[in-house]
Amino acid sequence: YTDDFARHSRYLSKYLSKVQVIPPPVEMVQPTPEGVSAFRERFKLDGAGPIIAVAGRVAAEKGVEYLLEALPLVAARYPGVRVLHAGPREAIGEADYLKRMDALIAKQRDRYTFVGALDQQQMAALFGASDVHVLPSINNTETFGLVQVEAALCGTPTVASALPGVRVPTQMTGMGRTAPPRDPAALAAAILDVLDHRAQYLRPREPIAEQFAPMTTAARYEEIFKILLERKKKSN
Repeated sequence: YTDDFARHSRYLSKYLSKVQVIPPPVEMVQPTPEGVSAFRERFKLDGAGPIIAVAGRVAAEKGVEYLLEALPLVAARYPGVRVLHAGPREAIGEADYLKRMDALIAKQRDRYTFVGALDQQQMAALFGASDVHVLPSINNTETFGLVQVEAALCGTPTVASALPGVRVPTQMTGMGRTAPPRDPAALAAAILDVLDHRAQYLRPREPIAEQFAPMTTAARYEEIFKILLERKKKSN
């Protein structure tokens, strides 16, 4: 998906001359005012403070505990801040992690709401109701973080971990910034920067949608197939 990930991969970095970068296709419905309003009502979002969206299963590699540790620093400036976490909760092999998460959540219970698995329309409403999306992943095998583009297509900037590949979507869209992984203070500072200067991180939807359109991805693959076919013809 990215040259950044390839260059930092122990395997791919040995074969960069053979690497062709093709961003993934990402489609996302637009949030509707009615959908966002219903979502706000469902989860009692009264406008008392900014909303932070998190999307992903509850698993150690997602690094949500670092967001929870950063939350008091954000709340010092925005007392009404809330986190809405969408995704499956009962991940296989994560029982011990869930226990640790429950202890952290207990300290932030008034600010953290787990909304469960959502369909695409509901995810669009979540992003549409949120001021910023956070992807605090700590897993070096994560290659991109497509959810950052989904959030951007809903008009919501992202703060993501500065991991190879994961730090690229905000560069491509211009909608957000990154922070060092496993660093709650740095994560809080990045979130506050986006909340304080949100207009600076907003971009038109159309260029982003075109950049990640399935037809754009398909065209890139077709280019590679044509090159390979030409090489085969020449070798025969």
